Amino acid sequence: MELTGMWGSFYRVSVFISKLAYGNALWLGFTVLGLGLFGVAPATVALFAVTRGWVNGKWEEVPVFKTFWQTYKQEFWRANGAALALFLVGFLLYWNFTLFAGSGLAMMVVRGLLLIVSVLYGSMLLLYFPTYVGFDLKGLNRVRAALLISCGHPLHVILLGASLYGLQFLFMSMPGLILFFGAASVAYLISWVAERIFRSMKRLQLSQQKASSEKEPEGVSNGKSRDLRPEQQGA
Repeated sequence: MELTGMWGSFYRVSVFISKLAYGNALWLGFTVLGLGLFGVAPATVALFAVTRGWVNGKWEEVPVFKTFWQTYKQEFWRANGAALALFLVGFLLYWNFTLFAGSGLAMMVVRGLLLIVSVLYGSMLLLYFPTYVGFDLKGLNRVRAALLISCGHPLHVILLGASLYGLQFLFMSMPGLILFFGAASVAYLISWVAERIFRSMKRLQLSQQKASSEKEPEGVSNGKSRDLRPEQQGA
């Protein structure tokens, strides 16, 4: 029987906290398992695969360890390759900022362009992992999809950035929470916002399909368009 009222709320909060702690422990453990440098990227992808199920309300249906372990094994090399490429792009942006540190007009223009590119890069990075686990895409298509989604939903990205800043302030106030909830809480927050974006995309696609079908003359069949609903990862 499902609990209601105060006890029901207490139970749901307890489940939420325990799941976050468990997910964070798995992330830490599998990061260490991959010797840190090679473990953090696949562990992060696996953590987002788990949190995506949580934000869809599948707290009990998603087998946490099984989903985490299967995703970790399956995406180990791909995640490391993607992380290396993203790191190199970020490093090049930082390096170019140091190169064009002068006070001349040309330097200011270049730094302004680099700032715009850096903002786009950061926005893409916020939605990269939800896109990674949410859509069946490969290589640069993931980057392009994450960039297009972030550019198409700037208010969501701003909300996400502000929420992450607030979460950082909380962790700075109580550093002990980082060890137990740091990675999992960040992944859950990003997944929560990303899922709202994906749902709005799905609603927009359905409304466009409906409008298109209504405009078609009778007897003309409308070809199927690709479903934008993210693919569910894990068992």
